[in-house]
Amino acid sequence: MENEKWLVIGEDLRLKELATMLRSPSRTVFYKRTSVWNEELNKLVLEFQPNRIILPILPLKIEVEQLYGISQVKFYTGRLTMHWKQLLEKNETNCYLQQESFIWQNARLTAEGFIATFYGLEQKCIYGQNFTIAGFGRTAKMLASLLVKMGANVHIVARSVVQVSEAKAYGYKATDLDDRQWSINDGIFVNTIPAKWITESFQDHVPAVLYDLASEPGCLDIDVEQLQTYVLLPSLPGKYFAHDAATILCKAIEEEENC
Repeated sequence: MENEKWLVIGEDLRLKELATMLRSPSRTVFYKRTSVWNEELNKLVLEFQPNRIILPILPLKIEVEQLYGISQVKFYTGRLTMHWKQLLEKNETNCYLQQESFIWQNARLTAEGFIATFYGLEQKCIYGQNFTIAGFGRTAKMLASLLVKMGANVHIVARSVVQVSEAKAYGYKATDLDDRQWSINDGIFVNTIPAKWITESFQDHVPAVLYDLASEPGCLDIDVEQLQTYVLLPSLPGKYFAHDAATILCKAIEEEENC
């Protein structure tokens, strides 16, 4: 049996929990809390010589010209920049963000994490509140479902004809994002679209307070100071439900290992 040596990297608390879950008699697992691949991490890889490396959902910043000791390493990855893809093109890689079961479970935890954040920042109940959600992907669907069950009014805005039609079929009020007839006055605005779509031309449509559930760098293509409050909320599952988030990630990785 192969002597497995796993290196888990990232600042998200779910990754620390994940390292504990992965340990077994046939595995040595080391956790490194960092958001940067630097000389220190290069030195650790050379000394530890892992044959599996798990990267966080958001790509690590790279502060070295070359990654040492990775030629025979299998990687489990989240989002990768083009630079990362080039660096790992000769490695076996598995993107856990492409596993449907993980994506949906992570979306559910993200939705619950938003509600926890909303209570903490707004100190309001959800019942009777008006929410406008940009996008209708997995996270938006989970969030909209939870909000409606709690008595909120939900309006979906999306660019995709499919998403707008689907939202209407679910019974939500839904509008084309590019239809300038919609705007928000007294409601809560939540973005789930992972693209910089809020430009100067959209400023009159979005409120002074904006919650962004998309990953960094978020949806703004304007200066953040032009908004009264901009709350970027990446990695909510790791923040609020580290153990639960680690459990679904561990299952995704174990399933890939056993394929």
